[in-house]
Parts: sequence; C-alpha cells; structure tokens
Amino acid sequence: MTMFFASIIYNESKKVVKCMMDRHYRIIQIKHFHFDKQKTEIENLTENDICFYHFIGGNSDDTDVLLERIGNIKEKRSLIIGIFRFPHRFEGKRRLRIAINQYYMFKKLCDGLIYFLSDGMMEKIESGTPINEAHNQFMAYEESCIKAMEEMIDNPGDINIDVRDIQSFVKRRTSPLFLHIIERDDFDEPLKHIIEKPYLPADFTDGEEMMMNIGYSRDIDMNTYQQINLRMNDLFHKADLVKLGTYFINEPGKKMRITLFVNGLGDPYPPSEHLNFLFFKMVKQKCKSLLQKGTSEWLRKTNHSKNETYVDQQGQEIKEQKEKIL
Repeated sequence: MTMFFASIIYNESKKVVKCMMDRHYRIIQIKHFHFDKQKTEIENLTENDICFYHFIGGNSDDTDVLLERIGNIKEKRSLIIGIFRFPHRFEGKRRLRIAINQYYMFKKLCDGLIYFLSDGMMEKIESGTPINEAHNQFMAYEESCIKAMEEMIDNPGDINIDVRDIQSFVKRRTSPLFLHIIERDDFDEPLKHIIEKPYLPADFTDGEEMMMNIGYSRDIDMNTYQQINLRMNDLFHKADLVKLGTYFINEPGKKMRITLFVNGLGDPYPPSEHLNFLFFKMVKQKCKSLLQKGTSEWLRKTNHSKNETYVDQQGQEIKEQKEKIL
C-alpha cells in the first residue's frame, strides 16, 4: 500500500456548515419521528448536502409516510444515506417481517443505506438500564456513523476527500454500507475483534470497495503506522482501497483514529414475497408526486397567463380613455 502523510491539526469543534474545495456543504440528520420539526432544514437542503435519514422499522403505518417523505427530500438532490434499525426479537415476528419489507424499500429509495440490529444493541446494554437511557445509547451507536462521515471529510489527509468523492462512492453500489471509527492507544488484539460489534453487519470485511483515513498522534512511529496499514489490508483483502488519507493529531501519546467506509456488503435478511407489492407502491407514489408537480406548474402558468391577459385589457382601456380625452 502506498502511504501518504499530511500534517493537519485536528479540530474537535463541530461545524454546521463547512467549506471544502470552495464548495459549501452540510451533514444533516433527519429523524423520521421528528420530521415535522425539521421542515426548515429539509427545505434548505442542496445538492452538495449529505442527508442521513434515520428510520426504525416494524410499524406498517410508517410505510406510506416514508415513501412520501423520502420523495420530498430526493427533489432537493441531496445525497441520502438511510440509517435503518431492525426491531427487537421480542417485538414479534410480524414486526420483523414488516421491517424487512421496509428495509428493501428504504434501500431502493436512498442513495445508500447503513443498518443496525436492535438485538445486538441489547447485548451492549447492562442489565437494569432504564429504558430512556437505553434508547439514548441506541441512538449514540447509530449517530457514530454520522460522526465518522464528519471525521472523514473534516480531516481528509493528503488525498482530499470531498462531497463528490462520497457521492460517487455511495452511488456506485446498491448494497449496504459500513461506516465506522476506531480510536485506540493500542492495537494488540486482532483488528476484527476491535471493530466488530453485535449490532453492526457481521460481513463488514466482505465489502467491495473501501475508503480509509488514518489519524496519528505525536508519538506514533513509522513501524507502528506500517504495521496497522498491513493489518488493515489483510483484514479487508476483498475490498479495493479507492481512497487512503493520513493526518496528524497534535496530541501527546500513541493514539490512532481510523475511519473506515466500506460499500458492497450483503443484506441481513432475504427479501419477502410481498416486496413486489411494495415496489408497486413506490412507483405509484412517484407517479402521484410527478402528477401533483405537473398540475401545480400548469396552474401556475395558467394563472400567470390570466394575469397577463387582465393587465393587457386594463392597459387597452386606459389607452382608449386617454384618446377620448385628447
């Protein structure tokens, strides 16, 4: 692997609007259950923005609403990365079947998708944890991938990773994504054990392409850096490394922060026989949206034409009155 080096001081402050290669962009998180409260953010989305849409599967009443909302966001031409959470096993088989259908529909609607497993999240929660605290922890697991995206673009290393690179990487594959940060002082145990979590995709090493960004603190030596590169290459040997960046973290100690972005993963569940019906609903919703948009445009033009006609008539009457006076 070719190694690259850059000295970039790490900035911990979170930026709302950032500038990269003279292009402004934002990373926005839209939560399905807070959609109505985020209408202003949605309205201001642009084609340079990255929109993470968070959805928890299992409720059949959300299906049609999801279709409509994602359709509205797609009109803004922002990059849409879905964050999908499968329901817990104790919620029943019916909710899981609904969630599986919603997952495939969601994957087709979004430009890319990252999924999480609720049962795996439960394994990380200590017994006796209050429900509200557990919910906050689940959200923190999911939001970590958003922080990973900010990390990758904020600290691009010597190979500049911008929004166009991310858009291209996401859209090249229709399969699930893996976006994760590792931050440690030592890497003595196997890398797979360090990275894997029960709520993350089990096949994260089987992706097709990968972007990797490595941050290193002051006391990281060349041998350590070389070894971590070799081990990462060995672990993700099935994936083509399309972008590699390195950057300096101006802090004491031997700390490394590695951001991984992988595409081409497999789906966690096979599709059900009802999937074609859902895809039909998607096409129907799309046609309805286009029809409404076309009707609105026709009405706007018709009203504009009527106004022009009215103005012309008024102008002619005034002209005739002036001629009579003269």
